Amino acid sequence: MFDYNAERYMTRAIAEEVPLEIALHLWSLINEQRVKGVELDYIQVFELSANNKKQAIIHRQEVPKRESFWIIPLEDVDPIDRTIWCIDNGENQMMLFPEDY
Repeated sequence: MFDYNAERYMTRAIAEEVPLEIALHLWSLINEQRVKGVELDYIQVFELSANNKKQAIIHRQEVPKRESFWIIPLEDVDPIDRTIWCIDNGENQMMLFPEDY
């Protein structure tokens, strides 16, 4: 899952509400897991919250069960409080809000 060669997309809502800097960080976290050889589920869940003007991220998946916590300093944008999913359907990858599913 989450092959490097797959096309990546985002919903209109993500494009409008999530700063590009944050979206790129989320894709980067997925890429880092791939480089480390971590087995990735078809759905990656990111729970974002503000933490002293930094972006706190809980990154989890169900199979195999795994959860990581990150604090990321942001350069040009304010942190957000949202849950975001990244889904790999085998042909492409989509970043979306749960309510967009």
